[in-house]
Amino acid sequence: MDGLIEGRMVHYVVPAGPGEGQHRPAVIVKVWDQETGLVNLDVFTDGGNDDFLPWAERRDPVLWVTSVSYSEEPVLRSWHWIEKA
Repeated sequence: MDGLIEGRMVHYVVPAGPGEGQHRPAVIVKVWDQETGLVNLDVFTDGGNDDFLPWAERRDPVLWVTSVSYSEEPVLRSWHWIEKA
């Protein structure tokens, strides 16, 4: 996948909670598979508004999410390139 490298900004699709289906900015921290786009991400959350980890007691501003698949369509718990403004 062209351009797939650690440090690139992408969008992560929130999998659950009040923000389900919304996009959050994320940084690629590990590329597992260059061809399929399987990565680990640090996702920048919207604080307590992103309650998609109900078991988490602390709401960190950055969430480490592992083994996230690429999808051109905004599928829950996937990542995609940031849309053009």
